[in-house]
Amino acid sequence: MDLPQKRKRKQLVKLENDSDDGNEQISSDDDGDYVPSPEKKKAKIAAVKKEPKPKKEPKPKTVRKKAVASKARGPKKKNTVNATSTDGQDSVAINDVIPSSSLDHNEDDELVPRQTKSDAELERIVAEAVEKAKSFCQPWREEEVVAESCNVPLECAKNVMKLFDQDCTIPFIVRYRKQMTGGMQAEKLRELQASYDEVKQVHKKVETILKTIKHEKFDETIATSFLCAKTLDEVELLYAPFKPGGKRTLAERSKQLGLEPLALQLLEQKTSLSQTNLQSYIKPVKGLKTEEEILSGIQHIIADKISKDRRVLDFIREKKHHPQIRILSSKSPTAEKEDKKAHVEGKSTQNFKYENYYNLNVLISNSAAHQIMALNRGEKQKVLTVKIQIPFALKNEVTKLIWDTFFSQRLDYKTYEFMKTCVTDSYERLIEPYLCRQIRSDLSKKAEKESINVFGSNVRSLLLTPPVRGKTVIGIDPGFVHGCKIACVSSKGEVLETGVIYPHSKGPSYNKNADIEKLQVMIFSYGAEIFAIGNGTACRETEVWLSSLIKCGIFNPHHVKYCIVNENGASIYSVTKEAEAELPGMDPNLRSAVSIARRLQDPLLEYVKIEPKHLGVGMYQHDVPESQLKKALDSIVEECVSFVGVDLNVCPEILLRKISGLSASKAKQIVEWRNKNSCFVNRQQLLEVKGLGQKSFEQCAGFVKILPETCTSDGLASKEVKKKKVAPSCLNPLDRTIIHPESYDIAEKFLKELKVDPENIGQQILVDKVTSHMRFTRVEDIANRLTSSAEVIQLIIDAFKQLQDYDIRKEFDQPLFQTSVRSFNDLQKGQILTGRVNNVTGFGAFVDIGVGTNGLIHVSKMKGRKLSVGDKVTVCVLEVDVQKKRIALEIKL
Repeated sequence: MDLPQKRKRKQLVKLENDSDDGNEQISSDDDGDYVPSPEKKKAKIAAVKKEPKPKKEPKPKTVRKKAVASKARGPKKKNTVNATSTDGQDSVAINDVIPSSSLDHNEDDELVPRQTKSDAELERIVAEAVEKAKSFCQPWREEEVVAESCNVPLECAKNVMKLFDQDCTIPFIVRYRKQMTGGMQAEKLRELQASYDEVKQVHKKVETILKTIKHEKFDETIATSFLCAKTLDEVELLYAPFKPGGKRTLAERSKQLGLEPLALQLLEQKTSLSQTNLQSYIKPVKGLKTEEEILSGIQHIIADKISKDRRVLDFIREKKHHPQIRILSSKSPTAEKEDKKAHVEGKSTQNFKYENYYNLNVLISNSAAHQIMALNRGEKQKVLTVKIQIPFALKNEVTKLIWDTFFSQRLDYKTYEFMKTCVTDSYERLIEPYLCRQIRSDLSKKAEKESINVFGSNVRSLLLTPPVRGKTVIGIDPGFVHGCKIACVSSKGEVLETGVIYPHSKGPSYNKNADIEKLQVMIFSYGAEIFAIGNGTACRETEVWLSSLIKCGIFNPHHVKYCIVNENGASIYSVTKEAEAELPGMDPNLRSAVSIARRLQDPLLEYVKIEPKHLGVGMYQHDVPESQLKKALDSIVEECVSFVGVDLNVCPEILLRKISGLSASKAKQIVEWRNKNSCFVNRQQLLEVKGLGQKSFEQCAGFVKILPETCTSDGLASKEVKKKKVAPSCLNPLDRTIIHPESYDIAEKFLKELKVDPENIGQQILVDKVTSHMRFTRVEDIANRLTSSAEVIQLIIDAFKQLQDYDIRKEFDQPLFQTSVRSFNDLQKGQILTGRVNNVTGFGAFVDIGVGTNGLIHVSKMKGRKLSVGDKVTVCVLEVDVQKKRIALEIKL
């Protein structure tokens, strides 16, 4: 049926419906409009019926379009659409199988295919919206977010970010840029770096989205929300409706039904429900069939708009640390079923590990990092059910903000009741779940950060364990079936002898005397008096056996003692290419014994060979993102190696890689240059190494030293000819210090002021002179005289106070050596013991007191003392649980 014929039929039906048997010739309706008399109506009907009918056209061909499937839309519905050809003559009826979301209404209220815009038009719409948003939106500054997040002064945050942008490393900033950071320590700098990285990710994510998004409904309000988003979670929330192929929300479905204009008019109070004819929106389409469905769709759109409003999101960000928010946990139904089934079968599960969390109810402000990590792990393993409880006071605050923000004018009763429903729906279905997700995310991030910090602190303490210099050590990798692998290593780290002993075998073929003789040979032949026992399997049994031999005087007249060494990662390293190159042809098990011995002699050199994550000292470190853990640990290793410093002429390549500003390739080039030219005479020669530029030199120069005893005479002679054009060929005494080459002129002026020869650097005479001089002057006064900063002067003073053999590791406790062993059953309440800290967590420290089981000093029993791995501590036994093998300790000051 063509359009004129259809209009004629509508007119005829209208006239027939309006005709009645009334006697009035002229009447009017309630609004005063003219209404024709019944006689005139009948005449008009007759005139319309007499009009000639149009000729029938041949039946047009049916054109079917391919159906578009959508999970969110449910079953497909057929919509017949009348389409006219471009010349306006031929009429084609399309029995179109098109989803309602792809249809619009024309002038005659018919469903027609929606006119889609080209990609270029959509890009233009988005670009214009972004430009409008930028014109009135004040974008946040990166340094402000970082300063607020890390609780540091704005100027410090700005300076640190600038240094990071200049590719400065954390060790370099800590030591040589104190004047810009206010003396910030490495741990705080890592926190700022992580925050700055996240901020840059947010900017990058928003920039990428705004370049790729293509949507005709994108306006300046949405663009403003994107530009003001400060976290990745907020960006994801805003981007969700625009993701291609993403699951559509209830609001999106309602928008595609054409309800958005009406919803926005109601929200902006441009109209009310009393003034809206909902009947005109009813269509034979799901979501528009009844007034209830229409109101529900409008409600979804309004609730969505409220939940994503910038003012609401900012308020939620401020209130997510509300003091009355609580975190609750309980035993999950799955765990209940597992335990009941195991009980019936006479078995047991591992669910008991979480029994402390079966009835947890704490304020989030009082929750500890280890609790959050445990809850996350228990929830992941389906043992715990975890919830966030939002107080009613906060709900009321959010609701009040919504009413104050969106409904400033008075509403009629019908609209008011409807808006109450919309606000409640927005809060309960969208805002509160989002708030709970944000709180869980923040708690998890904070706990993960704490876990990484704890792990990093333990690794730092492990790496900075003081070396045992000048001692030949016998390393023992304990074992039962395959025996204990032993290796005798000289004071220079050379392998003297290896073997296997079987002290724990009980068979008739076991020769006890043969094992003892092997140890006696190593002790008497090489003068070894220290055993390093790995803390793995059979450690306790090996310790008891060895202490019994010492007690019997088997090794007399040598005064033999032993030390328990962390063996984590030794077996992993023993099968690597680096281990094969270092100890070619040796059995991997024997390499582990060599590594254990060397860990006692020079822990830093040996531990850097192993991935830090394999060192195994921490708190839930396996539950944190591996990339974050690796980045933090690599930074800590770089910090430790750099601050200890290396001798540029003897340092192995594997250690050079960890120096600030250097990489594996640059370390390799340095070693090749050193081998080719005999030695480095001064730091300036680093600039001649291929691939090492000015920036790398700046970052590494202060952490490498040139010591006269390792600089060969051949090297000096060869440089006198070759180095004239580039660097001086003589030794510079300042190269033995931690002073950076950029401050050499200041240091030389200070030496002249002290009237001391530079050759006295590293000697007691200079130490005494500096100490005496500083009694009568201030650092600030010296800085003013030498036109420098107080921080640089203080660094120079500290360097001149250090003797040539100074090692920062001497400030830490030496390894704990023993000659006898204690029994767990010998422990008594109130007993005073000496132990060594093996691990530090957020809730306490585990201490080895020589009984085979570590005791725990709870944080409440530390008496304010901060412990680190390797610390020697005097403790008091508070409680011994023989059944659970638990020991409670208290620190003794």
